Amino acid sequence: MTKLSYDKRDYLNIGEQPLSGTSFVNWMRLLIENRFRVDWRFIPKALYVTVMIIIMMPFRIYEKRKCDKKLKDVKVVSPLFIVGHWRSGTTFLHYLLGQDKNLAYVSTFETMAPGMIIENEKFFKDIVKNHLPDKRPMDDLELNADLPYEEEYAVANLSPYSFYHGWYFPKRMRQYFRQYVLFENLNDGIKDRWMEVYNYFLKKITYKNKGKRIMLKSLVNTAKIPILLEMYPDAKFIHIYRDPYKVYLSTWKLYKKILPIFSFQHVSSEQLDREILFNYRALFERYLEDRKLIPKGNLIEISYEDFVKNQVKTIEAVYAKLGLEGFEKAKPAFERYVKKHENYTPDNYTIDDRIKKKVYNEWKLTFEEYGYKK
Repeated sequence: MTKLSYDKRDYLNIGEQPLSGTSFVNWMRLLIENRFRVDWRFIPKALYVTVMIIIMMPFRIYEKRKCDKKLKDVKVVSPLFIVGHWRSGTTFLHYLLGQDKNLAYVSTFETMAPGMIIENEKFFKDIVKNHLPDKRPMDDLELNADLPYEEEYAVANLSPYSFYHGWYFPKRMRQYFRQYVLFENLNDGIKDRWMEVYNYFLKKITYKNKGKRIMLKSLVNTAKIPILLEMYPDAKFIHIYRDPYKVYLSTWKLYKKILPIFSFQHVSSEQLDREILFNYRALFERYLEDRKLIPKGNLIEISYEDFVKNQVKTIEAVYAKLGLEGFEKAKPAFERYVKKHENYTPDNYTIDDRIKKKVYNEWKLTFEEYGYKK
């Protein structure tokens, strides 16, 4: 099994923690429900987050008071959701679809500071830009404040109802997954409040983008199909899947890169491995059961392996299947983006027989469903 490790740079890398853009109330609630269990080496990171929250509090309050009235009559057009498990090719698909100017998307800046994305945007965007690395640590794809990003970070900054708090407090990762991905053992009030937060944020993005359809990528939504359809009955879905062995190894790489940056707690490699195996299995069990609820013509499933062979052709098939307009107009932009990244080389992974056996036994359902070899 691969190992999770931390070094001095991780403890001193205080500026990349996403919760710097949350509210004081949300931050205090997270600390209380985790009993203030911040490992001492991460205290500088927690202090930095607290200071940034306090500094930005007046601006957050000002935007809420000024803009919330404008959002009451905003209607969210049925979104386009990219779903799938982490490390399945969702980011490149997200970036590529973001080249279509007929679609809106949630930017990195908007996820990191969701309470300050309308008023004083330029000032706060510059702050976010200064704290972002040039490339994503897990795959070396470009990263900047204006590129598409996962709206789940925004949900985590706006509320306690997010699995990503399990990345910040990984000792309770399983609990966060069960609560805010699977919505297990929660009353309807929690679900309703999550829906309110999610729709509120999408209203802000819709308002900023003058009513355009929003293209979203939040992998936790893979297990939330019924809730999303309750909110947006005509939503469109793209599910991208990948060889489970490579997903397992790539997910480990993801966590090795981001947990030392994001978390306030140490977590053992053994626990993290259990979480990776559980989350994938639970996500797909829920998705494979619920996908039948999606109206005919509103779901397309694509394999990562087919996608990377011909990205533009795959996108054309997506537009055709989902009845999306604008492919021909956006095609030159798609082709330019693919050309720009034609020399990008994904990681090559080797996997020993012991890990293969473990992964197959845990994730057998996707091997069988999507035809991957044991």
